[in-house]
Amino acid sequence: MELLYRFQIENLFLVNVYFIGQMVLLGLFYKSILGIKRQKVFVNWSLALMLLILVVQCLIKPDQFFKFNLFVITATSLLSVVYALLHFYNMLTDDRQYYYFTVGLSSYLLVSTVLFIVGNLTLGLSDDLKYFTWRLNAFFVLLYYLFILYEWKVSFNPKKKINNEL
Repeated sequence: MELLYRFQIENLFLVNVYFIGQMVLLGLFYKSILGIKRQKVFVNWSLALMLLILVVQCLIKPDQFFKFNLFVITATSLLSVVYALLHFYNMLTDDRQYYYFTVGLSSYLLVSTVLFIVGNLTLGLSDDLKYFTWRLNAFFVLLYYLFILYEWKVSFNPKKKINNEL
């Protein structure tokens, strides 16, 4: 991003790349841990359909890819939340594998999506309100990372594995 800044190139397209990449990687992650074949097929088809929709949007309005595109942010984040909800549904009867990660992810994606939408609507409001929404987003990013850290501690703690082997 620093290089793009130095060459005075807009870097907003990286936001879109980030959200699309996040959706694909989370879709593949949840597909790998979902146990029901129909759910895996759903993930495959929904990922393909969403990517097709995003490609069509880029073909129709290519300039949207280089702007702050709320459709990309909202659609990709909500689809990732749907995958997390499928995993929550499976955890009702199965082990709680990646439970804290899924709680943190779904909470963060829902809140950040709302904040991005609200942030776009607050352009005419005071700077304090705009900064408050970004600080709130930063707080939820930190909370999300704490959920990931706790999941790592619970799931991959070497002491837990040693105790289970004894």
